[in-house]
Amino acid sequence: MKVEHDGRVYVIDGERVVIYGGTLQFFRIPRRHWRDRLEKMRRHGLNTVDTYVAWNWHEPENGEFDFTGETHPQRDLVGFLELVQEMGMHAIVRPGPYICGEWRNGGIPEWLINGHPEILARGPDGALPRDIYYPPITYLHPTYLEAVSRWYEGVLPIIRDYLHTNGGPIVSVSIDDEPSYWETIFQPFLTDYNDVVVKPGGLWEEWLRENYTLDELGERYGRPIGDYSEVYAPASENEPLPKLLDWHRFKIWMTNRYVETLYDHLKRYIDVPISILDPYLLLAAWKHFYRYVSEKNLDIHLWTEFWYSFYRSFDFKEDRLGHIYYKTGIYRFYQRKLGTPPLSIETQASLAHTIEPDEAELLYALLPALGIHNINYYLYAGGENPEGYESHNGITWDVYSPVGLDGSERPHVEPIRWLGEFLSGNPGFVESPLRPRLAFGTYEPYEPLSLWGLRDGLKESVNLNEYLFGERGLLTLLAMSNAPFDVLDLEEASVGEMLAYGQLWVYSLDFMSRDVQDKLVEFVERGGNLVILPMLPYLDENMKPYSTLADYLGVEVEPAEARDNVRLIPFVSVSSDGIDRMITRNVVREVRGGTPVVFASGKPVGALVRKGRGSAVVLGFRLQYFGSHHDLHRKFVDKLLSLQGIERDFEVTDRDMIAIPRGNYLVLANPRGHRVFGKVRYGGTEVPKLMDGIEMRKRGVLFLPFEVRYGDVEVVYSTATVLCRDGDVLHLRNHLSNLSEVALRNVEDVRVVGGKIVDESLSDGVLTIVIEHEPGDFELEF
Repeated sequence: MKVEHDGRVYVIDGERVVIYGGTLQFFRIPRRHWRDRLEKMRRHGLNTVDTYVAWNWHEPENGEFDFTGETHPQRDLVGFLELVQEMGMHAIVRPGPYICGEWRNGGIPEWLINGHPEILARGPDGALPRDIYYPPITYLHPTYLEAVSRWYEGVLPIIRDYLHTNGGPIVSVSIDDEPSYWETIFQPFLTDYNDVVVKPGGLWEEWLRENYTLDELGERYGRPIGDYSEVYAPASENEPLPKLLDWHRFKIWMTNRYVETLYDHLKRYIDVPISILDPYLLLAAWKHFYRYVSEKNLDIHLWTEFWYSFYRSFDFKEDRLGHIYYKTGIYRFYQRKLGTPPLSIETQASLAHTIEPDEAELLYALLPALGIHNINYYLYAGGENPEGYESHNGITWDVYSPVGLDGSERPHVEPIRWLGEFLSGNPGFVESPLRPRLAFGTYEPYEPLSLWGLRDGLKESVNLNEYLFGERGLLTLLAMSNAPFDVLDLEEASVGEMLAYGQLWVYSLDFMSRDVQDKLVEFVERGGNLVILPMLPYLDENMKPYSTLADYLGVEVEPAEARDNVRLIPFVSVSSDGIDRMITRNVVREVRGGTPVVFASGKPVGALVRKGRGSAVVLGFRLQYFGSHHDLHRKFVDKLLSLQGIERDFEVTDRDMIAIPRGNYLVLANPRGHRVFGKVRYGGTEVPKLMDGIEMRKRGVLFLPFEVRYGDVEVVYSTATVLCRDGDVLHLRNHLSNLSEVALRNVEDVRVVGGKIVDESLSDGVLTIVIEHEPGDFELEF
């Protein structure tokens, strides 16, 4: 009885298993409904149930545990796990101590907070308000850690009895839930100024001693420092920028040490994979988690989540593509380094007033298309908060879950059902490589500056949410230009890893570390193709002059200052050969040196430089996505690819048909929602052959197989998604059109169920048929 993994999926008793689950919080659902909800989940194609175990629910009074329902039937953790096992499903258990979960205090007992208020995190001016619905805790406070130890000693023996390795259903146990100081890490000076943190000899001083000599601190902070006790924790913007970044890194370090403490507890009881969800609720900061667990040799599976709306209508359309490409990309980068399976443990399936099936499908299907094949939907079954455990969500906790509070099933169950059928029926899809030609290089120190909005004299705006990730962001432009990309952490990636891509895009602020600038120089010198905008760095990580990259390229970018006032930011038009008056936003800087390729008001604002065996395109402006009819921005991306000799490994005749190549599969998405129609070329094959084109009438996703075998039948190509083969029946789905074309090898005759053949041909042993059908599922019988 083992739970292992191969870096892509979990291997349970030797069988490769794609985790496909949903969150059911047994403590919010009447016990008599547990079986009904689990049966519905299983019928929808789910094989796993995820649940929290709330500390304050199972230990309502200090030392009084209930895991069998003696005081309340919804406290019967043992009974729930036994039912999950009886239903033949796997379980993921998250015992906190903090669970978030839109639950009272995030699971921290009231008796602990009231009895020991010293464990609460503090602001620079003292205690924070007590009416915060997730009161922030000083994780490393010894009193809190002692209480956590007692909780674990109570709950972990129960969990151990129901591990898969002991014959139970539990295949993974998670540490805490998003242990990020309850999001106060997003604000630089909100927490944590608890005495154990900032006192002389406290945690802040300990971190400084571990990371810097006194001379290094003096260089970094711009003044002589005689003793570590002189370096007070920053409490305002009136501090050197490197010190503010260090304060951010220090809070991340405290989270890491806390995670290590919990991990050590769990390892005494748990011999299935131990996992964690987004330790900081940040993205580029995963660098710090990777470094810490690697150094400490902690075997923790890093899981992620995807949320695109809260308490309003669900919103996932074309303007979200840049963010999801980026988040899946940076997640894949670290997941590959950690060597553990990718899993989205909280894929949004609730917390919205309505969830339209087409937008839900776009999100859900893009996750496996972009390399995350293990998916858990949150919150899958609605429930109700027991009296006394209400939080900001009130009594009921059913904000459009797939299975409602009353057991009803909502429309976005449908994409969940068919995607699960595809993943289980196409095991080769998981093995199909995702190898984009492009990479985006991220530089982690920019993330907190963008988060805080702190510019501190920099010439470039730190509003990266708008300029990179937002609805008009550069990354959405790349995605909508059919330029799929990976993400590299510029500090962690080697030059060899960078050279694996045809083109590396970098967004630069005024500063960039000496090491990273030197890497980029070596990258170009050794044959790499760099695109960098909207400036070149002229400072290093200590904000000292350093311009090795600019000096190497022989390019100078005008030191013009960007604006931050949104209402006053101008729109400027730039032009290039074949592209006239393309709009860009904010300052446009002159670029001197190289071969000019872009102009504004007669001056060069972009240049191509060839150096060593490589090249660089330097742009003095922001390239963003503006979805207007002339589409010049996407044409400009094509131009930049052409300038550096980059070719896509697919073609589409309708550029609004977004393609993601996956080995023997080509994923097609229609993110805009209007009708798209065209042909595609992939792997040297143009399809369709008998029809005029592939139609996608509305928003949605198709997984097109190319030379994929289903038993003894080879699907040469199909314009419909092949869900699976069952005996002599091939199950297909095309809900975006009423015509599908399928080419088959090793098949002489076929019968269609749910449609009719309207055209066919037989050539070189390949039977090609066009099927007319109602949008949805149909079958081919051999």
